[in-house]
Order: sequence, then C-alpha cells, then structure tokens
Amino acid sequence: MRKDKTVVVITPMNLEYKAMRARLMDLRQQWHLEGTSFETGMIPGTPWQVVIMLAGEGNVNTAVLAERAITSFNPRALLVVGIAGGLKDDIDLGDVVVATWVHGYHGGKEESEEFRARPRGWGAAHFLEQVARMVDVRGEWATLLPSPANPKVHFKPIAAGEVVLNSRSSTLAVQLRKNYDDAAAIEMESAGAGIAAHLNTSLPVLTIRGISDKADGEKHLSDAKGLQPQAASHAAAFATAFLKDLAEAEDAMRSNSPVHNSGSNSEMNGKATWRPLDEALPTFWLSELNLGNSSMSAAIELHVIPADQTLRMEARRLSALNNELAALGRAEQLFAVAEGLRIEDPAMVIAPSGSGLAVTRDGQRSAWQSLPKDMLGAVLDPIDLVGRLTALLTLLAKVEVPISMEVGVAVGLTRTFAIAEGRVSDLPRTSAPLRISSTPVRVPADDVLPFPHLASNPQDIAEEMCARLLQAFRRIGR
Repeated sequence: MRKDKTVVVITPMNLEYKAMRARLMDLRQQWHLEGTSFETGMIPGTPWQVVIMLAGEGNVNTAVLAERAITSFNPRALLVVGIAGGLKDDIDLGDVVVATWVHGYHGGKEESEEFRARPRGWGAAHFLEQVARMVDVRGEWATLLPSPANPKVHFKPIAAGEVVLNSRSSTLAVQLRKNYDDAAAIEMESAGAGIAAHLNTSLPVLTIRGISDKADGEKHLSDAKGLQPQAASHAAAFATAFLKDLAEAEDAMRSNSPVHNSGSNSEMNGKATWRPLDEALPTFWLSELNLGNSSMSAAIELHVIPADQTLRMEARRLSALNNELAALGRAEQLFAVAEGLRIEDPAMVIAPSGSGLAVTRDGQRSAWQSLPKDMLGAVLDPIDLVGRLTALLTLLAKVEVPISMEVGVAVGLTRTFAIAEGRVSDLPRTSAPLRISSTPVRVPADDVLPFPHLASNPQDIAEEMCARLLQAFRRIGR
C-alpha cells in the first residue's frame, strides 16, 4: 500500500543532491541493509516526507536503486530531479524541462546499412504533469530561486540513454534527430526510473531537469561558468514548488473542492492577502538579537517570521549562512561594496553604516537599516519608508532558507527619541520637534500572508506595514 505523503526524489550527482537537500528540513539519514544511503526530510508547509537519494549516473544504477527506494518507503510518487543537456535552440541555459515522455533511445538493431531504433518509452503521470503545469502557470516557484532569475519551463519529451552527448553532428546526435526529434533534452537516468516505476504497479513518476549545457561541443565552457549548479538549483526549486502544490491538489481532489481561485487571486491585482491570527507570532526584535557591541542609530527593523513555529534549521546550515548573507546584502545594496562587515554567530552580518541581516534557527529572517538623518536626528518620511521596506522585503524573500507557506511580517523603530516625521528632501533641517518618548515602536506580526507574496507584491506589503508603523509611532509619541 502506498504511503500518501511520501515521495522519493532521485538525484544522479552530488551537486543535484545538494540542491534538493537544501530545500528540506529535519533531515535524517537512513541506511539500507545493502549499504545504500537515504535521507528523509520535510518541505516546510507541506505534509510530505521527502526521501532523497544519490543514484549516480546511468539508467542501470537508477533502476536498481529506485527499486530499492520504492521497496523501502512505498512512496506515493517518484521524481527524478537534476540537470540535462538541451537539444533545442529555443531552450535557454537555466530553463527547466518537465518530461512529458521519456524516450529510452538505446534500444535497437544494428544492421550493415543502418541502425534501426527499437525505442521504449514512459509517459509522465497525467496528474503529476497537470500539477506541474499549474505550478508553471502561477509562476510562484521562481520566488524560491536564490538569485534574480526568470527561467522558462518547457513541457517536452526527453531522451535518456547511457551517453553524455556533447556534439550536434555525432552519430548519436543524428540518430536522435532522426528517431526522437521531439526530444528537448538528453540525460542518463529517467529510463531507469521509468522501468522501476513500471515494475511497481505503475508508480507515478515525473522528471524535472534544469538545462546546464546545449550538448553542442561547448559543454566545458558551460560547466566552467558554473551553469551546472545553477541548473540544479532551478530544477530543485521547481520540484519543491511542485511538491507543495501536489499536497494541496490531492487534498482538494479528496474533498472535491477548488485548489486555487484564479478569479480572486491577489497576485492578479497586485494585492497581498492577509489572514488574521488569534495572537501575534513570537518575534526576535533587534534589541533581543545579539548585536555584540554595535552602536545602533535610529533604524527601521523588519522581520519575516514563519507561521509554522515548528521549523528548525540545522546548526551547520545556519553557520554557513554568513557568507551568503554578506553577498546578498552587497548585491541588493544594503551593504556598500567596500564596506567592512562584522560577522556574528550563528547567522548575522552587521555593517558599520547601521545595516544588518540575520537569520534565527526557527527561520526568522531579519533586516535593519539606519534612517536618513542630520545633526538634529533621524527623519521618518513615509515615501522613503515605503521604498526602504520594499527593498528589505525583496531582499529577505531571496534568503535561501526553509520557510513555511505562510509568514508574518513585523516592523519596528529603534531609538525613537531621535526620530521625527518629516521629508528627506528637507535635510539638513534648522529645527525639529522634540520627541519625549523613547519607547521602541513595534508592530507585531498578528496576521500572515503567503510567502510568495513577499517577492510578487513587496510594495503593497511595504505600504501596509508603513501605515501600521506610522500609526504606532504617532500613538506612542502622544
């Protein structure tokens, strides 16, 4: 009997395994009696137990080890996630190909005058393909990518054999064009997965591949540019979004209720959808984060908190985040390129300018930035504030750590006695109102919204949080 909430993900190479592994939380290693390693983990916000395995290259390895995984875990579905070579000029490097059909192209009969193909093939499970197509239609999956990117998703057949193709004129390339002209990509594992799935009561299977080269004689150049890890990351991001939607779609099928109401989709009109909570989410405010001996000026602080309070990051992953946070902060211009940064454990980067980034073990993402100021103090300008919050939300959405499907947003001000409402365009000022209260201004996360909205609707969220913050600032200052 199949386990409804277990999926096996096969990855051929280490870089593909690492890309998928980075999307999971609560990882646990399991060993098969014959020495095969599996890791089980969860995708935040879903009920799936995801089993990932490193099968190595080739269809034979994949078939044997897929059979071993299926026997051990009785999964609901089988995924092959990794990279592939592109066979079509209209498919760009970094694009994702979801296989609608897998051609096992190595079967045939070699005669004196020609090779006669005897292909085998396996179609994608209809339900899995439909879910994948809807993931592409909504486009939210791209928000899971670690860097600004807009890869396309192609639903096409692929070819799976035992050869790394790196030529458009070789005998194999000619054979593929002659007999499998609809194949959009070529790889070495999906035929093996198809055989294993077929032999296990037609277990649903789907292949998701990121294109890392064009199989055109320039593979070494693409590899040298780091396109393999990029393509693997794109495939893993799409697979993660697919699994999130798969759980929702299956639940909807059982209850015969709609999954997504396209007519009221908030992303169609640029508005974020908020869901109120009975009580605010716990938040680590700036004063509670260990900033060391940092001298903080008047600043805006922004926190994105997972609605799922059971999330916990591995300590190793948390410690490895510092360099990523520093690079992301520079790329998004929160930190100046030449600015010396201070690193604090476990995952915190602080700049002398008063800006910083941090991630806590429960998945909270935090960013802060000094407000514009002159000799009379800092200025709280609504127009400037919306711009800053929009930029910080966009930045935090790109931090590649596990997150729940819904998040809360908290915002606050530090050193409020040195802040006055005004216009940045009026700086420097000759006078400013005196604020008596030094009480921190904090707007708690007492409602949540879908995490993808951080990337798709950052300005709308920023405008709402700015309005809430100004109301709290004025209320406390009375």
